[in-house]
Amino acid sequence: MPDILVGPLLGFEAGNFYSVCVLLEAGAAPILEVTGLEPSIPFTKVADVGNRHFWRAEFSLTIPTTGKLVKYFVTDRSTPLADQNKRTEWGFFLPGSTEQPLIAYASCNGFSSAKQASNTTKQYLLWEKMAAKHAATPFSLLLMGGDQLYADELWESRCCPLLRKWGALDEKEQHGATVSESMSKEIGQFYEWLYADRWTDPAMSLMFASIPSVMMWDDHDIFDGWGSYPEERQKCDVYKEIFKHASRLFDIFQLRCSPRNRLNAAAAHRTLTMQFRDYHLLVLDNRSERTMERIMSDQNWADTKDWLNSLDRKTVKNLLVMTAVPAVYRSFSTVECIMDTTPWHEEIEDDVRDHWSARSHVVERMRMVMVLLNFLENHQAENCKAILLSGDVHVGALGQIWDAQRKLGITQLISSGIVHPPPSSFEWAAILTMTGDKPEPLGDNDVTAEMLTPTGGPRYLLTRNFATIQTGTDQKLWINWICQEEKCRPCFAVS
Repeated sequence: MPDILVGPLLGFEAGNFYSVCVLLEAGAAPILEVTGLEPSIPFTKVADVGNRHFWRAEFSLTIPTTGKLVKYFVTDRSTPLADQNKRTEWGFFLPGSTEQPLIAYASCNGFSSAKQASNTTKQYLLWEKMAAKHAATPFSLLLMGGDQLYADELWESRCCPLLRKWGALDEKEQHGATVSESMSKEIGQFYEWLYADRWTDPAMSLMFASIPSVMMWDDHDIFDGWGSYPEERQKCDVYKEIFKHASRLFDIFQLRCSPRNRLNAAAAHRTLTMQFRDYHLLVLDNRSERTMERIMSDQNWADTKDWLNSLDRKTVKNLLVMTAVPAVYRSFSTVECIMDTTPWHEEIEDDVRDHWSARSHVVERMRMVMVLLNFLENHQAENCKAILLSGDVHVGALGQIWDAQRKLGITQLISSGIVHPPPSSFEWAAILTMTGDKPEPLGDNDVTAEMLTPTGGPRYLLTRNFATIQTGTDQKLWINWICQEEKCRPCFAVS
């Protein structure tokens, strides 16, 4: 058995502040050794995961003039600890103060079904591509925008026989059922196992240990469609119990047990904010409080607007807004109309209800658009660039929100997925038939949302992908998609 069961997980916290987290068997007393940093840093036990312990260590570094590699080790009583792939040494790139850091963005790190996984060759090929690129030109930050793992197999898992029994009940019986202690234990153990099992691929785990990351969940980190089900179902005891366990493990493994960057640690939402060099990050939690009628709670909106307002007297060169589901994408309005005419609950209904363009969310989408456009207007002097970072749809794409009157624009980057395959040819043909991508007027028609075609690629990237972001020597913000298909090399410059 490896010494380190999950990890190391290298986290970016703020500025020159980082964290390292590991999951270990009980009885360990881990120490973090960072090259050039004295003294050694004892880990703090921050959570129990079954009968194992999750440990966290924090440290800050002086930003050098030119970039350098920072090596680190995890030891226990002077003995180096090895990870699942027998590595005992890791390192990350600390960019210099005069350098423009390279950022990676990815989403959809898993499969919706076991059949889909078995039909996918080279499942972690894109992680291998990232590792190869990182070795040649290191990344300084890894942003992950949702579905860092897929928990959909929860309903069929052999680990959860009581949950499978509940699933066989009729809907009324399901909604009235209570959760036993045994069922709760099964659910908790499932999510514990899921992280320990899915985050151990050699290339993926190396990137998690080698690039400081920031993560925010989406529905599959809980289960498919979370938050887009009718209220009676969303609030039944079993769903609430599942959310309790999924959120606890999300807080541990993805947020790394720290309230440091929480916009409001006392609130139910988990929206994060931080600054990384010339980038201000707004990492929106669009799942914790989602319902069929709303994506973000009033508290989440108030906290978000307060943070944006707090930047009014500061220089903001780049604003990166992570919102898992794209705000600009193909319109599903025709699909919604068809669903309205049928008496049954379609399999794709929760996916359609998820979109910002769904009828129940269009007002809230306009709210987000106006909040961000007003922010850009307040920061025109520094030519602030705003990019929405999204995933979810298993297709890479580029969109834009344009305010013609104020001549302000927001770029929408969709990178999806790094592991999840794109729709099949048949599925994509059905999507094209049932949806449209004509420019969509918003508000009083002064604002338009539309899909664009990047340079060097098709409008829709039907290939697994991740994206890179970096400011070029021309001061433009360059987006490049790294695709499974080698010949596909789309890019776009935000000026």
